[in-house]
Amino acid sequence: MPGVSRIVAALLGSVFLWAGLSKLLDPASFIDSIGEFGLVWEPLLGATAWGVMGLELAVGGGLWCFRRWAVGLACGLVVVFLCVLGYGILLGLDIECGCFGPGEGVGSLTLKQAAVVDLVLLATSIGLARSMRRRPNDETGDETDDELDGEEN
Repeated sequence: MPGVSRIVAALLGSVFLWAGLSKLLDPASFIDSIGEFGLVWEPLLGATAWGVMGLELAVGGGLWCFRRWAVGLACGLVVVFLCVLGYGILLGLDIECGCFGPGEGVGSLTLKQAAVVDLVLLATSIGLARSMRRRPNDETGDETDDELDGEEN
C-alpha cells in the first residue's frame, strides 16, 4: 500500500508544516509558551523555540518527500512533546500548549487536548514507520529501501 502510505505521510507532513509555520507568524508568543512550562533556562528559550520550529518544518517537508528519517524524527518529536505536555498536566498548569501558534481561535488547545492530538500523531507516525520498513528486493516488484526514500536504483 505505498499509495496510502504516501497520502498519510503527506497529511502528517501537513500537520507538522502547519505547526511550524503558525509559530513563525508569531515567534514571540511561542517563546512565551515554552517559558510558561518552566523547563528551559530563560537564555535558551529563543534557541529552543527556533529549533522546534525548524525541526517541525524539516519533518513536514521530509514527510512530503516520503523520507524515512522524517518519520523517525516525527516520532521522536511527538514523544518529547508528550513528555512536556504530561509534565504540564501533572503540575496542573493552566496554559495553552502553543502547538499551533498563538492561542486564539483554532490553534488554542488545552494541555489535555494537545496530548490527545499528539497521541493520534504518534500512532499515525508509528503506523507510517511500520509501513515504510525495509522490504527485500525480490522478483515480486516490491519497493526496495532506496525507492522508499525516494531515490532510484
